[in-house]
Amino acid sequence: MLVKLELYGLSCGACLKAIRRALEGVGAKILDINMREATVEIYDDDVEKLVKAVEDAGYEAKIKS
Repeated sequence: MLVKLELYGLSCGACLKAIRRALEGVGAKILDINMREATVEIYDDDVEKLVKAVEDAGYEAKIKS
């Protein structure tokens, strides 16, 4: 399942690395990521775990519709 996330609160490359680690930590395969959004692939339908992973890393995210 492809999921697009809007990302908030990122200001540098270290922020991007933290988001990447957080998303990969919950099993997401990152297809594209930048300071404003991420496109990831997950193998279940639990998209809320992506938002929680980003929030746990100290940033904000919303599922992009």
